[in-house]
Amino acid sequence: MDGPADTKYCDDTVMAYEAARRVFLPGGALTFDAAYRLAHLPLVSPGHPDAIASKEGTDYLDGRYEIARHSLVLPIDAGELARSEVFGAFERELRAFSFSDKIEWTLSQQRASKLHATIVNGLAEPEFGRCADAAATVLRSTRGFSVRIGGPFLGEFNTGRIYFPVYPEQRGGNDIFALIQDACGAMQTRLYLIGYYHFASSLTPAETDELAGLVEQWRHRVLAHLAVKSLAIQSTNDDLALSARIVSTIPVGDRQP
Repeated sequence: MDGPADTKYCDDTVMAYEAARRVFLPGGALTFDAAYRLAHLPLVSPGHPDAIASKEGTDYLDGRYEIARHSLVLPIDAGELARSEVFGAFERELRAFSFSDKIEWTLSQQRASKLHATIVNGLAEPEFGRCADAAATVLRSTRGFSVRIGGPFLGEFNTGRIYFPVYPEQRGGNDIFALIQDACGAMQTRLYLIGYYHFASSLTPAETDELAGLVEQWRHRVLAHLAVKSLAIQSTNDDLALSARIVSTIPVGDRQP
């Protein structure tokens, strides 16, 4: 889907992606940080020697946690994203690199129905109704909207994961998702990321240079425009959302009951 010519999306002057983006220095290597080794690697590559099985003070065990986490999310239609010609071109180029065999491709398929970008994190169960109502009030006035999916993003946190940044439409000069965060009493983040590809092995300096070049080539590209059909409150017992389930759905615009 292409965005209408007169649609105004948030850009990097108002979003926080550039400040959070990881900069690779020549000769540096992509290695997994502790967050990725604890929360992701045990599920991406079970038994990996660098995986952290558990950590004192947390309820993580092999990438899963006993107490579910809850958040307000933007569900992403993986099929619609895959139908974008630009996205397809990016993935074909990614697969052509020598380091692509270090990506756990089957995991992307397993997560296809779980793709999302988080808007409000750390919701407690008693907050579900209040946050859903607050988000619905904001959405009721939008008359429908779309998001722009930007080129690949790697940050300083969860290194080992390739994200795609989400740029929401503006309404009255405002970031729609920031308005929802305000309504829910949450901190404005200006970061809405889709976790998509996961490395099962760290990269050599040469491979990291190739990846950095690919990211630089594509990071300003628009991979897709997606219509937003709903938001959702999601619960999960792992950070890859393999166990994610939708608690409630919040329709958008004229889809409101």
